[in-house]
Amino acid sequence: MRSGERKAAPERGSIAVRRTASEYRATAEEQAARVREEIEAALVVARGTREAIEQRIADQLHAPPVSPKPPPQRKRASRAASRGK
Repeated sequence: MRSGERKAAPERGSIAVRRTASEYRATAEEQAARVREEIEAALVVARGTREAIEQRIADQLHAPPVSPKPPPQRKRASRAASRGK
């Protein structure tokens, strides 16, 4: 037999190969279904996150502006008190 040639598979062997291929196909279909479910679940989470962000932005845009708190003023000592030392 040369390096590129193969023996013809007996009928019994070819039936087994078909069964194996269908098992691979079924497994691949199951995995594809699981992946689709995971993608759908991730999309639901992403939509919820997006809606929460959009709501937060809308709340901040429509909220009254908050003025920054002025720094506390120090009490200055009077000149008379500092001269008395």
